Amino acid sequence: MKARIIKLAFLLAVAPLCSGIAQAAVDQCKPIGWATREGRTGGEFNVTGGGDATPVIVTSFADLQKYAKDSNPQVIYIDGTLGSGWSGTTGDRLNITASNKTIIGLKPGTLLKAPIHITSKASNIIVRNIVIQGPGSNADQAWDNLTIEGESKNIWIDHCEFWDGQDGNADVVKGADNVTFTWCIFGYKKKSTHNLSNLIGSSDNEPVSEGKLNVTYMFNWWKAANQRKPRCRYGNVHVVNNLLTGDASITNGTDVLGVSAGHMCTVRTERNVFINESNPIYTGNANGTGVNETIDNIFTNCSGNTQGTGKSFTPPYEYSSFMLKASEVEAAVKAGAGANLESPTACDAMPPVSSSSVAPASSGDVEQKAEKAYQAEKGTVNGGAVEGSNVGFSGEGYVNFDKGGDFTIPVKVNAAGLYKFDIDFSNGSGESRSLAISAGESRVEQAFAATDGWTTWETVSVNLDLAAGENTVKFATLDGKDGPNIDQFDVTLVKALDAAPDTSKKDSSVADSTKSDSTASDKPKQDSTEADSTKPDAISMLSGVALPQTVFSVSIYGVNGKLVHKLRNVPQATLRNTRELSRGLRAGIYLVQASAPGISKKFFIAVK
Repeated sequence: MKARIIKLAFLLAVAPLCSGIAQAAVDQCKPIGWATREGRTGGEFNVTGGGDATPVIVTSFADLQKYAKDSNPQVIYIDGTLGSGWSGTTGDRLNITASNKTIIGLKPGTLLKAPIHITSKASNIIVRNIVIQGPGSNADQAWDNLTIEGESKNIWIDHCEFWDGQDGNADVVKGADNVTFTWCIFGYKKKSTHNLSNLIGSSDNEPVSEGKLNVTYMFNWWKAANQRKPRCRYGNVHVVNNLLTGDASITNGTDVLGVSAGHMCTVRTERNVFINESNPIYTGNANGTGVNETIDNIFTNCSGNTQGTGKSFTPPYEYSSFMLKASEVEAAVKAGAGANLESPTACDAMPPVSSSSVAPASSGDVEQKAEKAYQAEKGTVNGGAVEGSNVGFSGEGYVNFDKGGDFTIPVKVNAAGLYKFDIDFSNGSGESRSLAISAGESRVEQAFAATDGWTTWETVSVNLDLAAGENTVKFATLDGKDGPNIDQFDVTLVKALDAAPDTSKKDSSVADSTKSDSTASDKPKQDSTEADSTKPDAISMLSGVALPQTVFSVSIYGVNGKLVHKLRNVPQATLRNTRELSRGLRAGIYLVQASAPGISKKFFIAVK
């Protein structure tokens, strides 16, 4: 089957400059840590992977291997489960031997039945949103789920899962350098004495690795691994804001060792959480040269050593502005780690699971999402369904169109005139989808821009003429194509039919005071359906110079994915102030989604 080449508009995700309350406002579209540096002492390195190369969708392992070895920059989307599996050193193995590659699972949980081998001095590599399920560990020298070696460098592994690796889950050895792992899971489901997860440096006699093997682990989750979380040689290794949890049903009867600094390795173990772990800080491999400085970690129900040794290093990259306190790590990592990105262009995952660490907010603690006057699920659906699986909607559900589908809903107004419809929608398809919206003879065709996943709800406005009394408003897909999901809408009178025109000023009844409405004139119909991203304030924001009047729609979610707060018309200045955003919220970790025309922001805040 041939690979498909597609063009997609990538969504902008910006990390706001926040102060006051602790938060992890890291832009997950961008790499962090050692991957962003030249060697140990050099300057910055811009990890772009395949950059702006036209994405290619692969549906066969042969095509995936072909593009991974191609000498050209490539952005590769994996569609479906690829590979035929392996055992020992026999079977399918994805060899990335060329530089400038981005490899991303097209959907959450994209399974690759093949380990990944990055070698031959390949550099500038991004791997995201992929699950590799190994056949179970043994003491043989089998393939790791992931091996980075051969002096490869500047590699970012993000939102991936590595389970039951035969020899290990994810190793960095033999001269590799400048690697970052973020939001990954390293785990074991099958009991074995060789459940050894992450090895850095394969031998005490590995001269090619001297001064190299510099690795950052941030926001990752080690689950039921016996040892090597990680175990290192030679490198400067930063283990920060990770979660390590034991499971006696898998680790019982085996030696359980945590972070281990071996020969000539210096580790900075900072603000991590260890739960049900034995020897969370292991010093038995130090060989007189290993250093492991421990800083503000939490140890819960742990046995064995928790004390560090010596002074480590100062990371040469910025991370303190989005580093969480140790008390905030468990909830954030359980909410965000894993191959859970909704699409290749999504930079953050919606929290996929609940966490007992953060109590859900009650209606008495926060303002619940305001329901608009008209709920789409109350209409008559013809070609589509009322659903409730994608969190963040209001009311009892939302309408998911079939191709060629529509729904109608009665709208009653007191006076005839031009009305503004503020429509809440989501569109995680990765491309714009349009609907025809009509009432009687009044009709507009409106484009609904792609949102950052199907759980991201944004608002678009259109104007329609309505008659006094009850009107039947119809939302219909165009040309037999698919549509966005529609949640709810409000209607606001813009101009009464019998009102005398006032050309001296904008109609005061227009709800959105942040921009002039070209329909608040003598024109009876809306004819401006272009995307709002063409407006000057959005253009200024995209270029990094936001105008003061830019406003955002803000949704705040608990770590269980439930919407707990909704704000509209939030100025940029307020968005930069987490103290204002957190008013009325209980203590805990929250995910903030903010959107304006052409702009999408997503970040964590932690409320004390």
